[in-house]
Amino acid sequence: MELEELRQRARERLKQLAAQRNDGLDAFQRDALAFFSRVPEPPLYRRREDPVRKLSAALLEEGETLLARSWRLGSEVSAFSAAIEQHLVALSLMAEGRVEPAEPAWHVAIDLERKATASLRLWSRTDERRPSVFETDTRRSRFDPRPEAQVEARLACPSCRKVSQFSLSPRVATHHLGCPHCASPFVAYIAELRALELQPLGRNRRRYLFRVDELSGLATRIEFDDGSPGELGAARRDLLAFLYMPETILRGVLNLNSSRVLWVSSPGRCFVATVAFGEDAPELETLRVFRDEVLARSRPGRAFIGWYYREGPALAAVVAKRPVLKRVTRTALRVFTRQLEKR
Repeated sequence: MELEELRQRARERLKQLAAQRNDGLDAFQRDALAFFSRVPEPPLYRRREDPVRKLSAALLEEGETLLARSWRLGSEVSAFSAAIEQHLVALSLMAEGRVEPAEPAWHVAIDLERKATASLRLWSRTDERRPSVFETDTRRSRFDPRPEAQVEARLACPSCRKVSQFSLSPRVATHHLGCPHCASPFVAYIAELRALELQPLGRNRRRYLFRVDELSGLATRIEFDDGSPGELGAARRDLLAFLYMPETILRGVLNLNSSRVLWVSSPGRCFVATVAFGEDAPELETLRVFRDEVLARSRPGRAFIGWYYREGPALAAVVAKRPVLKRVTRTALRVFTRQLEKR
């Protein structure tokens, strides 16, 4: 399908959208990011009944509608228009099975997509903008030695949850940082999302399985269970910051492309309370919130959490063997959780 034909079909959809209610910029950007995340990579070689051809053909109509919506929003989303248009070119080539020209067209579309979504990101690299061959102000050429490229990212502290600017090296994924607001040390693991699986585990519980690529190119996997009420929204190629405090306890996952954050509430490790109340008791969620929202934000509180994680299993075993102690523990914890709920 030729580019002019794609544009003509988008103009026809623009006429259909004219009678509909205008959608806002946020809704358009959300739908465009979702469209970008579903665009497949071109196949490496031709094969009979390639599923990429069918998927590409199915996405063409959605892309044409998005292109029409971008025209209606005007110059404010012109970068998105260019990215969507180029993706339509690549998709039409893939749908027709033209593997050779689809590959370079797809790479151009990805480059335009990154430029369009750059304004939504909380991070940037210092070498993203190509320098001029000769800078008249500094009288330096492009081939002069330059500082190592850095990733400029705005990260949230897992303790006070205030956002600060950090300069990070793309050569490593794990960064030991300190919050300039509360002086709490924390660790940020930075990687680009390749795939995300979400498995429901029951009431307000789910398991996240992230497959990510570090900026250096190394592929890895991160898996954890979460008991918080919300879910993290993320799409392929989003840059994620996994926030740890202390080093081995995951506190949050920050999507640096969309600025969405998931503050992790681990559904496990309430050893004594689980023995006293049983699995999935509402008191457990109250205690986890107290752990994450109160204890984890102070140095004495974090020290107590570390001690409890070490000694909790032994304490829980003692409580489980003594029915009287189990009833006393349940009563005391119930009084404590009710006081927390009144706050």
